[in-house]
Amino acid sequence: MIDPTKVDLDQLPKKFCDGAIGAYNKEVFTFILTSGNSLDSFATTPQIMKSIALWMSTQLENYEKQFGAIKMEPPEIQSPLQAADLGK
Repeated sequence: MIDPTKVDLDQLPKKFCDGAIGAYNKEVFTFILTSGNSLDSFATTPQIMKSIALWMSTQLENYEKQFGAIKMEPPEIQSPLQAADLGK
């Protein structure tokens, strides 16, 4: 087993995660982390999934204490094609 205290996160290769989907049943959680068109699939026990969720929740709380609340509204992205341009 890997000793997490000896892992240098700066030295590990990374993918930018842009989404997640998943499901569960009584025995297992399955989830997919997306990065563009790339998918990485995982399965884990309910106990490990809860430990992941608790860790993530703590990380988010600490982030927001340091940097402020994370806005969850979708960004307003203006389409390059506007209705006003259709008559031109």
